[in-house]
Amino acid sequence: MELKLSILDQTPIIKGGNAALALKNSLALAEMADKLGYHSILYSEHHDVEAYGSSSPEILAATVLARTKNIKVGTGGIMLRNYSAFKIAEWAKMLAILYPHRFILGLGKAPGGLKDAVLALNGHKLPVLNNINEKLEEIIAYLKEQNYKDTALFAQPAHVSALPEITWLGSGESSAKEAAKYGISYSMADFIADGSNTEIHALYQEEFNQFGYNEHPSFQVAISVSVAETLEQARYNAFGMVYQFLESRKILAPSALKSSEEVEALIHEHEDQTLFKTLLEKVVIGTPDTIQSKLEDKALQYGTHDLVLLSNMFREEDRLFTFKNIIQQRPLG
Repeated sequence: MELKLSILDQTPIIKGGNAALALKNSLALAEMADKLGYHSILYSEHHDVEAYGSSSPEILAATVLARTKNIKVGTGGIMLRNYSAFKIAEWAKMLAILYPHRFILGLGKAPGGLKDAVLALNGHKLPVLNNINEKLEEIIAYLKEQNYKDTALFAQPAHVSALPEITWLGSGESSAKEAAKYGISYSMADFIADGSNTEIHALYQEEFNQFGYNEHPSFQVAISVSVAETLEQARYNAFGMVYQFLESRKILAPSALKSSEEVEALIHEHEDQTLFKTLLEKVVIGTPDTIQSKLEDKALQYGTHDLVLLSNMFREEDRLFTFKNIIQQRPLG
């Protein structure tokens, strides 16, 4: 099976490190991914969260686009509750003009942070949550340079020859239906979803509006991965990332990425041990010789060849080892 492989980079900050180092690592990873032949690299949005170094994926995406040649680059994603649809459309069109066929506009409806951060992003007022779909409609209208609500307003720059891809981010059925309704791509976050949700792809396909933004459906699955020389080491390397998943499940802002040794000590005989083990089982664990078949199994499970890979490691060399060995084990042709 020929897989389309992308990277979700959350710009992880390790305990004892800082955002400057995390961003430097992100730029180096992007340049490596470009040379190795990854399809795309996407950047997440987090605010007032110790764990991650990027609050502005659009800025990081623009920087990476300027430093790479072939790889597609995007936001994974912009949280709609926090921003003006008009402004999102403007900078998305800018990037589409400057880097035609390479920019991906990933959008989502999660908060991107806890209450205080979301309030600060919304002028210290509670965001309006029931207008997120309306914001998506507005962005699509501006990108396609269609009249929106009988106004003469247009998002600069005009006359974009190659519109950016739009991907809707989610982890469940309602988000899949929204993506299908507007005829945009859907990216399902398997690494945070409960269960496998394998039925969601069929639902998205069935309800896809071919008269929407795109003519054809596009469904991808985001999974967490860890590759090392042995399965035991790959599993152990994933501990820090899984501990962050555990913190998110408990509605806590994830802390800086801890070493596997520290996580092991924290989890040992702790009340969260069962949840930790459950979340660890969702990580695709492999060695250089086995990871390709593991990824193919996951792709078959969801009925798609389009996978987005997340790998947050305490040691950056372990993260790079994971991404290098995944792409290098792909079949030729």
